[in-house]
Amino acid sequence: MSMRPFKRSFWIVASLVGLIVGLFGVAPAQASVTTNPNTVMWKVLVGEQSPDLAIQGMRFLPGEIWIDQGDSIKFVANSAEIHTVSFGTPPIPPTGVDSLLADAVPRVGGPVFDPTAPWTNSGILTTQSTPDFPTVTSYQQKFAARGDFTFFCLIHGEMMSLTVHVRAPHTAYPHSQAWYDAQAGLQTAAILADGAKLWAATALKASPTHVYVGASDDLAMVMRFIWPNDVVPLGTTVTFDLGANQAVVPHTVTFTSLTQNGHPVDSGILLEAFVGGPSTFSVTFDQPGTWNYICELHDDMGMVGSVTVLP
Repeated sequence: MSMRPFKRSFWIVASLVGLIVGLFGVAPAQASVTTNPNTVMWKVLVGEQSPDLAIQGMRFLPGEIWIDQGDSIKFVANSAEIHTVSFGTPPIPPTGVDSLLADAVPRVGGPVFDPTAPWTNSGILTTQSTPDFPTVTSYQQKFAARGDFTFFCLIHGEMMSLTVHVRAPHTAYPHSQAWYDAQAGLQTAAILADGAKLWAATALKASPTHVYVGASDDLAMVMRFIWPNDVVPLGTTVTFDLGANQAVVPHTVTFTSLTQNGHPVDSGILLEAFVGGPSTFSVTFDQPGTWNYICELHDDMGMVGSVTVLP
């Protein structure tokens, strides 16, 4: 899911955000922190992407980090795809895109991580801003309590997780930031290669009458229609299929000018994982011309397509 969900969803999200603020009130009380002049600020990347934004990753880099009590972590957005840094149980059960965003959008918790709080959330992290709801490019937490804490991305589930090991002050670090950065570079290359392989495999299954709506596995997402530029004879039915998405990635097939029976041609949210969410959408083309369509959630990443109908 990217930064521009349906405008109609935003007002639902906004009202639910207000509910969350009412439920939680002020940020939970934080544990006292002993001043340590030798504390370190660490960096964790959130997400990955190819230069053309077509392939998006679902990993924190690093996915495991060892720090000392009193240290801080700066989580830095590293993709146009939206992510969160979350801990605990979200207050609203995820029954659809609106409820998911209602949990993901508001920041909950203070600048010092409190592992006893029921829910801690960064808000939406992304490299691109959006007018639809607030986003940030970084998020910082100081760790005052010792222990092993696993954070996850609410948007992409526990497959995108990070474990933070917090030890006693002045404990020797097993790795440096430079080591983590080097590993992040290698892992990013592997994620993008996985996405390219997935894209090619999905293209082999596609046809003029069967267009795949993106593709994903547990590592990468392909934010493209496959095939994106289709040519069919008049009267052809084209099925747009979400079936190549193994992860929870919603999309839409929204035509920008094509109407049928007086209504715009729009699939709505395609997301089989949530109750009632369809995974396919079929259109019979009875008008010649070139008809452009977009994914309303990811068109800013280049997820657009067209169907040229020959007379």
